[in-house]
Amino acid sequence: MGEEDLETLTMIRVAGEFVTYVLFPGIDETAFAERIDWRHRDSASLDAIISPWRKDRYRIAIGTAVPDLILSRLQAVNIEGETAAQAERLGGIEPAMTLTWFAGVAFFATHEACHAAAGHVAYQKALNPETSTGDLPRPLDLATFRLLSELEADGAAAASLLSADYELMRTIEGLSSDGDDRADSAMMFIVIGVFATLELLASEGPVEDGYPTPETRYLNVVAAVFRHVAPHLLLLKSGDYVRREASGEEVQNVADRFRHSVLPALAALNHFDVTTPFGEDIAALLGGAVPNKSEAGRGLTRYSRNRARFMRALNRFRETRMWDDFND
Repeated sequence: MGEEDLETLTMIRVAGEFVTYVLFPGIDETAFAERIDWRHRDSASLDAIISPWRKDRYRIAIGTAVPDLILSRLQAVNIEGETAAQAERLGGIEPAMTLTWFAGVAFFATHEACHAAAGHVAYQKALNPETSTGDLPRPLDLATFRLLSELEADGAAAASLLSADYELMRTIEGLSSDGDDRADSAMMFIVIGVFATLELLASEGPVEDGYPTPETRYLNVVAAVFRHVAPHLLLLKSGDYVRREASGEEVQNVADRFRHSVLPALAALNHFDVTTPFGEDIAALLGGAVPNKSEAGRGLTRYSRNRARFMRALNRFRETRMWDDFND
């Protein structure tokens, strides 16, 4: 086995261990992640196979090409201006981009783990005529179920990683954790890794098969970032988030954090222009409003109308208590 192959397998193994022993224990008390058997599989594409295994356990096999494909996309990131300045606050471009790379691989692994934790895998198994008990609620067609599953896994994985930003930072050699700006700087590089991986994920599955477009996935993750940055501005009602009225100071605080993290991340990936309808929807989400200017924003709003039914259907299939607050 060559040195590059060893580095790839090490990255996959470390990402699985991070999800199991660092990420999930911080957000879930059921020890669910310890029931995941992490493996790798030879593959030339960005893929993973997740399946039930041994009673209440799951096996996730991540393709060996995943770390290299994410790294290749990150090599095209624009390291200049705001991106370069933020990198210096973290100790330099090399450790900052290593954080981005690991965040991308960890996001990919966490996305797969969230499919299991959220009950997506168990629900799909129950849909199989050979294993169904016949009493399964079917409130959604399969394409809508797949699409909402991808969006939920994206949002949960992104929010989980952002909640573990300091743990992520501690995994990177040479990364500085000193200075008042380190939180927003780390957020920016984590978000770059997440967005780059989302772009690759979206390119792997055609939209007609139930996979969201890259722009829809970006907007969905921006909404997840909003929930992470300003959880006190959100209430739960009928299985979905409802934004409460915010003070001018609260709005300004959220705007500042987005301006120094999410917006530079999109710009670094050549995916942000404030004058476009997509840019207007980013701004709408920043303010807690409904995105409706771009096709991606209108799509996300349309999909969200099915979210409460989706979560109720998955209620008895959830593997953890992470989603308890959503259940009516």
